[in-house]
Amino acid sequence: MQVALGEALAWIDAKAMIDPETRVFIKPNLTWKRPTPGVTVTPLFLRVLVEKLLSLTRNIMIGESEGGQASFRAEEAFDGHGIYELEREFGVKVVNLSRCKHEVARAMVGGKTVSVELPSILLHDTDVFITVPVPKLHALTGVSIGFKNQWGCLGDKMRVTQHPRFAPTVLAINKLLRPRLCICDGTYFLDHTGPMMGAAIPMNLVVAGNDVGAVSMACCAVMKIDPLRIAHHRLARDEGMFPSSLAEVDFNQPPVVFAERQFRLRRALLNYIHLLAFRSRAVNRFFYDSMFANGLHECLWFVRRNRFVRRVLYGKYGPGEANRGGRVT
Repeated sequence: MQVALGEALAWIDAKAMIDPETRVFIKPNLTWKRPTPGVTVTPLFLRVLVEKLLSLTRNIMIGESEGGQASFRAEEAFDGHGIYELEREFGVKVVNLSRCKHEVARAMVGGKTVSVELPSILLHDTDVFITVPVPKLHALTGVSIGFKNQWGCLGDKMRVTQHPRFAPTVLAINKLLRPRLCICDGTYFLDHTGPMMGAAIPMNLVVAGNDVGAVSMACCAVMKIDPLRIAHHRLARDEGMFPSSLAEVDFNQPPVVFAERQFRLRRALLNYIHLLAFRSRAVNRFFYDSMFANGLHECLWFVRRNRFVRRVLYGKYGPGEANRGGRVT
């Protein structure tokens, strides 16, 4: 890990953009409060990354928002992934993005103005934004790699209500935050049903670059997935944020060397129900922002206690740890 991350940072010439005065913000993928292979960033990976960056600057922040639909507090994820230890040991600043001051910012995507509410600290007090995703298949967005990780910068715990506008919104976020480095924790990739459940595939890779689109395309190549089957990738290409082909990208090693497995999305019944809410504003509002929403979630929590019903709803990989522990409102 030490060697691989050091080589990655040297390859992408991180020291050319980070000096002792540079304010660095690291956005790790903390999709759950406890380390979960293929779902959340590996604590060791994050620790080594911080150690490497400290040789360039001491001005490092690490931040994440609350779990979607109030499923967990950011502080629980910080504690579970050893981030408070990094704060005590190295003096990095830890930030709960849901509790920061927010402001409305705007970006043009697809010829239209897209408004998003983002933490002011990311808009005004960050010089180099580093996104640290875990490469996954995703039951709603197809994949979760470089662009998708910034969705967690929306501090609103009910950001699920913005899913029907996902592609333009997530690209607006990326345009406004301007990630300078994308460093994927490829210790595991997640196959089948992500983002919270599926098959964690040990890969032991660092996929890093100075362009989010290029890194996302490389990860798709490793997973043997056509990147332009993904809606937000197609829109990103139209916006000049995504390469047209791998030939446009410089690699120290070509992704095909690591493409040993065909990753395949396998949605369970409940994923298809969520997909309706992801694509339709009316269905989304009914499920998440109507007088019926709490009752629906209470009903789901009750019926999934039955093992047979749980298997029918969630499929082979079960509900995932995030959906076992309690109610989500």
